[in-house]
Amino acid sequence: MENTRQTILEILRRRKRATVEDLTRELGLAAATVRRHLDILMRDNYISVSQKRRDIGRPHYVFALTDAGDDLFPRSYVQLTNRIIEELVSLDRDETKGKSGVALAEIVFEKMADRVAGTYAGQISGKTIPERLEEVTKILAGEGMFFEWREADDGYLLLGQGCPCPRIADIHSEVCAHDQRLLSRLLNAEVEAIAVNQENEGSACAYVVREHAP
Repeated sequence: MENTRQTILEILRRRKRATVEDLTRELGLAAATVRRHLDILMRDNYISVSQKRRDIGRPHYVFALTDAGDDLFPRSYVQLTNRIIEELVSLDRDETKGKSGVALAEIVFEKMADRVAGTYAGQISGKTIPERLEEVTKILAGEGMFFEWREADDGYLLLGQGCPCPRIADIHSEVCAHDQRLLSRLLNAEVEAIAVNQENEGSACAYVVREHAP
């Protein structure tokens, strides 16, 4: 695939959505050039477009990856699948008896969060939240979970850049609860899930991280 179009796909995967203006800023290219690349990517069904209304003026167009575009990227499916299987086979009869599929999924993801946290907890030595955020984001990148963080008015904003299993997470919130539990344990802090809004648009998920209340 042509390098510019590959870069556009990478930006859309990281940001989740972007306008032509967003892409021209990141790429340093003319808007007409960016539109030509977008036309080709839409033709190949790698991206989709939708209208987003503004408070003032004409609506603008927002581009996002399609499932076909998302499938172009390597996955952490093998590692994630192995972890899920590991937890499934460790369940005993008492834990599974009378449980629904959703209840079993909650148990599995809870156990998986605890196991991953236990694996890496000894590697985190930061005394402050920013120090721990730096360590944890690097560790989780190796698990296929990519985050970036920045200071916020009431703590620190932690933004998920892409998701190893977005189609599952859109339907089953247990996956996101697993992430929140894992982040809270690794950061030794309060982690609150918040909605993706204009401030953090382009992220797969968003959390506010604060020190534990006294």
